[in-house]
Amino acid sequence: MKNFILYLLFQFFYFLVLLLPDKLRYYLGKLFGKFAYYITPERREIVYNNMKKSFKDKYSEEKLKKMTKEVYYNTGLILVEFILLKKLNKDNLKDFIEIKGEENLKKAYEKNNGVIIYGAHFGNWELMGSAISLLGYPLNAIAREQANSYFNRKINKIRRNKGVKIIPKGISVRKVYEAFKKGECVFILGDQDAKNKGWKMNFFDRPSSTFSGAVQMASRTGAIIVPTFLVRKGWRKYELTFYPPKEVSEDAQKEVKKQILQNLVDLTEEIIREYPTQWFWLHRRWKTYKGD
Repeated sequence: MKNFILYLLFQFFYFLVLLLPDKLRYYLGKLFGKFAYYITPERREIVYNNMKKSFKDKYSEEKLKKMTKEVYYNTGLILVEFILLKKLNKDNLKDFIEIKGEENLKKAYEKNNGVIIYGAHFGNWELMGSAISLLGYPLNAIAREQANSYFNRKINKIRRNKGVKIIPKGISVRKVYEAFKKGECVFILGDQDAKNKGWKMNFFDRPSSTFSGAVQMASRTGAIIVPTFLVRKGWRKYELTFYPPKEVSEDAQKEVKKQILQNLVDLTEEIIREYPTQWFWLHRRWKTYKGD
């Protein structure tokens, strides 16, 4: 019953977002972020401490507190923009998103071995997946199922309406290989803690357990990795950049694979440092090596 009530509240929020003028949608997103900030003190503390340890003495305590609020505001805006995917299509896509480096994705895609879109919980990753699909590249996204089944169905319906095919975690490996055989793209977010299954990488000058799946699958299948990030430039204004592709040979040694993965992690860090409040700092990113 609780899950259904929460779903009904989301449905009310969903239709409210669609009915409101665009300016009010922006304020509604910020209001939601502010509400989340105040009702999640433990998670709020994680955000603050993650940034404090990552940026060391670069920012004052007052500045870090302000940045913590901005992380929550961005999360609220992501929610509203996710609902507004309903209004996004091929014709108006470039009104909201400036595309850079598409030749990198096109070059990789045309090899027909499959493409790994390597990204992070940054900017608006849900919008990024939909944008790639609307650009004409068949996209599969590996997604964790939500505990609330009502939410899970609703969220996946929104994604599928933009052409994004969902691969649930747990059966992902087989489905991923099938997608590569068809020459399709698979969207992987590689920035969460991988526990004891990950490789130890350096991230913000701290050891972090990092998923190795992107480089491992690239080596086994011939799929090409295209690092991709969507940076917020304003309300419903983004810059989508496809970075130069990375290939991993079938006979690549583990140390070579590790270096490629570290390069991907370094790029992720570089972008987060430039736009620090756009990353989802709510994760316990360094927990495996007791970094948080």
